[in-house]
Amino acid sequence: MNKDVINCKTAVIDSEGVIHVMGRSNESKYHIKYLLDYLEENYSHIDISKLNIGSPRNYYGYIFGKLGNIIYFNDGGTGMIYFPDELTDKQKDVMYNLDLGNQKIAICFNFKNPSNYRMVGLEGDYNLKDSMDAYMRQNIGKSHLRR
Repeated sequence: MNKDVINCKTAVIDSEGVIHVMGRSNESKYHIKYLLDYLEENYSHIDISKLNIGSPRNYYGYIFGKLGNIIYFNDGGTGMIYFPDELTDKQKDVMYNLDLGNQKIAICFNFKNPSNYRMVGLEGDYNLKDSMDAYMRQNIGKSHLRR
């Protein structure tokens, strides 16, 4: 599964820790198009008519976060991960065991002001494990991390 995630365009990690891989990193299709398809297929009760390809990524990160999902965007060499308000133990396990090679990772986890979110992992030699460690250190004891 890790190789699929490394080579995908985008992935959704649901609250049960199941990874839904979509597209290939070298495809020209927009990341958002995969998410719109995923929403339509898995959340048919949500009206997606006002969502479009031109919406910013953090907007989709916010929507999927409210549904309890982690979103991963792969831009080849760098990755962006959007966390939900609460991480389940299964999601934490997946994130700590996911191997994205040497890809630089940024984690967005503050949607109160989507245009001014915090990121970790874009500086130095951070990889996913380093980013998760930094995220967990910064958020120990905060109520949005579900045990």
